[in-house]
Amino acid sequence: MDSTNDIRTSAGQPDAPTRTVVVFATPGALDGGGGIGRMTGYVVDQFDRSGTTRSIILDTRGTGSVLLSPLYLGVTLARLAWILARRRASVVHINVSERASFLRKAAVQLVSGLMSCPTVVHLHGASFVEFFEGGMFARGISRWLFNRCGRVVVLGDNWRDFLVQSVRTDPRKIRVLYNAVPDVGADLGAPVPPTPGAVLSLLVLANLSERKGIGTLLRACALLKERGQPFRVTIGGGGDVDGYRAMAAELGVAEECRFLGWIGREEAHAHIRSHDMLLLPSTHEGLPMVILEALSAQLPVITTPVGSIPEVLTDGETARIIPVNDAGALADAVVQVGHDPVLYRRLAENGRRLFLKQFVIDAYAKSLLAIYQELDRGAELSGDLGKLAGSAAAASKRR
Repeated sequence: MDSTNDIRTSAGQPDAPTRTVVVFATPGALDGGGGIGRMTGYVVDQFDRSGTTRSIILDTRGTGSVLLSPLYLGVTLARLAWILARRRASVVHINVSERASFLRKAAVQLVSGLMSCPTVVHLHGASFVEFFEGGMFARGISRWLFNRCGRVVVLGDNWRDFLVQSVRTDPRKIRVLYNAVPDVGADLGAPVPPTPGAVLSLLVLANLSERKGIGTLLRACALLKERGQPFRVTIGGGGDVDGYRAMAAELGVAEECRFLGWIGREEAHAHIRSHDMLLLPSTHEGLPMVILEALSAQLPVITTPVGSIPEVLTDGETARIIPVNDAGALADAVVQVGHDPVLYRRLAENGRRLFLKQFVIDAYAKSLLAIYQELDRGAELSGDLGKLAGSAAAASKRR
């Protein structure tokens, strides 16, 4: 697959004249873009299956040295201009996080605007609030991007409220769409709690950093070992693997921790289906897809109340939610979930029900397509169109 200019069609068939053509501007394309690339890949796969939409993937950052990123972006912008000049796109879907991502995506918006192609800006940045409040330039470029685009997609009510109140984005153009994932647990049976005295198999799938709470995780592992709780933790993800491996050794839990480095989608799904619980003690988040995947596979989740997580998960019902940077609380939650079969089954079964109700990729893709079609037919902002944002938010409260 040519990730910098990848055209995806269903079953290799020619496009119908009315098919929506979407250009996804995303960092690292589908394979090197972390959670954003993963989410985009799931959407593209769903569009392929439905046959409703053709997808063109443009990598705005590249996966090599950061010093080459501006050159890479320049080539990508030239390709975007060529695509738009030939009228091959209905809409440009711009995935943005924070910091340098806003510079790159502002350039994508500029080219799209000059070529009169409508855009959707999809905000994924877990630390966007901190970025926006970091200075005049950050505030200025954020407001410019959100004011110039046709629609804004955010991961939860908290992001919508911040955009309206602080960024001063027109609320009529904002759509709340929680992330969605494929059904990892469609063929799994009833959840089976760990047996008494068993070695608990714990799973972490994240880019290894303090934002993901990896230091807190390793300190919690040390506490579990001190308490005599047998466990093994599988840690999959890129980032500072060597640094955290050294930290595990310093804390005396190197033998209990298996660091896999970056792993692909299928391997991640296999681990989700085979462990006892998922741990994600992050300090900042949007709405992590790994949590949604765990819900689909009836894998109990222990996480923190950051980003949109507390909008969609309820402590003790669909997950265990613990304070940020609290290794003791994380260790306590692991022991509690691992030793209480009733709680284990409740989290697993309720999580699965929540996934089926709210996070299925098919419904998500249809919602995105409706937004694209609004723009493709030149719909003006109105109160009626704004109802989509409100309905998505209301759905999150009907749990």
